[in-house]
Amino acid sequence: MKKTIVIIIMICFSFLVCSPVFALSLDNYEPYGKDEFPKWALDLRRAECIFFGGIPIAFPLTALTFSLFKQDTNFLKTLGIACSVTAVIAIVDYVLGVINED
Repeated sequence: MKKTIVIIIMICFSFLVCSPVFALSLDNYEPYGKDEFPKWALDLRRAECIFFGGIPIAFPLTALTFSLFKQDTNFLKTLGIACSVTAVIAIVDYVLGVINED
């Protein structure tokens, strides 16, 4: 009896979640235009992607560097240094973009 109730609830829940997806029409889709978003929003999105995308690369490299120099470090210190490195990379990317824009 309990399995039947759970199955019925899951089916109702899936219909509630998926019904807006099925209601979408591809005929109304219009791609974003060049002037859809302001320049600062596009720059901020690029910096966000670089920052959060660089953390998974910078964190193990920071931990490896600490282990090569036999430094005792904890998780938060390594994470802080990795975030700082990726923030600097995002800022440098922004500055180079502004310079190359002219």
